[in-house]
Amino acid sequence: MLLRQKLWRVAITGIVVIVTGCTNGTIARQTSPIASLPAQEISGGCAGTQVIARGAPPDWAQAGFTAQPGSPWRVPWALGKPGDALAYVFAGQLVAQGHRPDGTSNKILWVARSAPPERIEGRPLGRSGPVVEVLGGATNGNQVPTIVDVPTPGCWSFSVSWDGGKRSTINLDVLPAGATPLRPSPSV
Repeated sequence: MLLRQKLWRVAITGIVVIVTGCTNGTIARQTSPIASLPAQEISGGCAGTQVIARGAPPDWAQAGFTAQPGSPWRVPWALGKPGDALAYVFAGQLVAQGHRPDGTSNKILWVARSAPPERIEGRPLGRSGPVVEVLGGATNGNQVPTIVDVPTPGCWSFSVSWDGGKRSTINLDVLPAGATPLRPSPSV
């Protein structure tokens, strides 16, 4: 009888250890560890727009992206005003005329909350021109991938319009042609 009780205790203890070890506490976790990482502002925004690295963007802007739990968000992004549009700034910072010494491009993925952007126009902040219309086809429901080459350096204001008149503004700093943009550090 005593042996049978010992065997039951060992068996139950073993089951508890196995179940606890397999779950590693993830069952109780309700929020994404990605979302809990602190955001870090990096170069690239201007006139009140922040380009963010590390912290995750809003859920509505994450289609097509995956991230390892506990890892920082790998693509810098900027939220518009009002906060219903977002730009993923793959290049980190834009360079005028697209003349980048490292051969990369001024790639931006534009995202709107409820539908893909229908019109994206950029102009130097506070000026009427020159106007650059940014073109691209929709993907993942609410996204438009583009290459954004503007003619001059400085603060550029991009108006993102979608869904029959909704609008948001994203201001991005553009470096002089041939400049080498700063890249977020690997720990970002």
